[in-house]
Amino acid sequence: MDWLDKLSIAAIVGLIIIAGGMLGNQQINERRSENRAQVDGRETKSYASQMEVDKQIYASVITYQDKGLYAEAIAELDRIAKNNPKNSLSYIYLAESHLAQGRLSDAIRNYRQAVEMQPDYVDQRTPVFKGDEIKKLVTEGIPKLEREKKLKPKDEDVKQALKDVYYLQRRLAEGCE
Repeated sequence: MDWLDKLSIAAIVGLIIIAGGMLGNQQINERRSENRAQVDGRETKSYASQMEVDKQIYASVITYQDKGLYAEAIAELDRIAKNNPKNSLSYIYLAESHLAQGRLSDAIRNYRQAVEMQPDYVDQRTPVFKGDEIKKLVTEGIPKLEREKKLKPKDEDVKQALKDVYYLQRRLAEGCE
């Protein structure tokens, strides 16, 4: 056997090893995809069950908001938050109520709290996505708060609201990946 035959055999063995590795990698990726689909299915069921529970908990708040009774909605949310302190949806409804009353800084603060507690609010792949509402608030809020900061440069509330709105803007940008 001359050197060309040895080289050809080595090349064929190398190609067989590479092809085997590629097939193995493909099988690993298929298993990962199947596992992700199973996890996504469980997460969707979990979200659905939590949304049903939330619908019952916040029914009175939604009724108050629909009627334009935002002070009553906020009082009800305070009561609910005491009983369910880990439910971030309270902060979403508080933000909506404050925004409807024209209290921009309070709305921004509550949206930030909600996003800190539940990052899925800015993830488009989840059923709890609130990014469109938050984006609108950020888009309208930044110029208003920047003008207000120029008018009141020492106002700590305006500075904090600006920090919060920038935080929301960053989180929205991260959720778009």
